[in-house]
Amino acid sequence: MPMSYLYGKRFVAPISPLILQLREELDTQAYNEINWKKYAIFEDLYFAHLLIQDLVWDSIYIFTEPFLTRCPFNKLRKKALEITLKPIHYEDENSRYITIPCKEKVLCMLACWVEDPHGDYFKKHLARLPDYI
Repeated sequence: MPMSYLYGKRFVAPISPLILQLREELDTQAYNEINWKKYAIFEDLYFAHLLIQDLVWDSIYIFTEPFLTRCPFNKLRKKALEITLKPIHYEDENSRYITIPCKEKVLCMLACWVEDPHGDYFKKHLARLPDYI
């Protein structure tokens, strides 16, 4: 659920000097010049995609995304994001802000931060972080 929320918000972390330094250190070529589709690992795919399948998915994305970001669809997205947050907060409250899967804790905390960096949900996550570690 947190990944769905972050994708729906189109969340991108702010570029800091540390991120720029990591990009320079880890990548063999300039970050902006990397063709990410070329480096998709074949083993990561559950099933190999057919060329026609990729063309259909890409064309659907290219043609529908501009419409979905305009009114009235952006209101629908906003409502869907609110609904997506409900199970995240429900799980947080039931687990007392320590979720069982290790990745889930970080993603839930990030989703709460993206929702409101100064909100109560994020502050409760921060308070339980020493117990989690």
